[in-house]
Amino acid sequence: MNLFRSEEHARRWTGFNAERTGGLLRLAQLSAIMSTRLMRERLNGHYVSSAAGYRREFLDRIREVTAADPFWDPPIRPA
Repeated sequence: MNLFRSEEHARRWTGFNAERTGGLLRLAQLSAIMSTRLMRERLNGHYVSSAAGYRREFLDRIREVTAADPFWDPPIRPA
């Protein structure tokens, strides 16, 4: 993860890829994603057994915050 001061700062980075701009999020967007139960409940004693139930909320929030940008689609696992 690379953290930048601004989108302009990210665009000046030597590793910047214009095809991946969907990955640029504002602090408010990151905060919205990190406020889901999947992130908030990490110190809960039942987190491991409950995490699968939190996943849907997490993915829905990512889609909402990013306007369903394909950059944020979860990877497809082979069957």
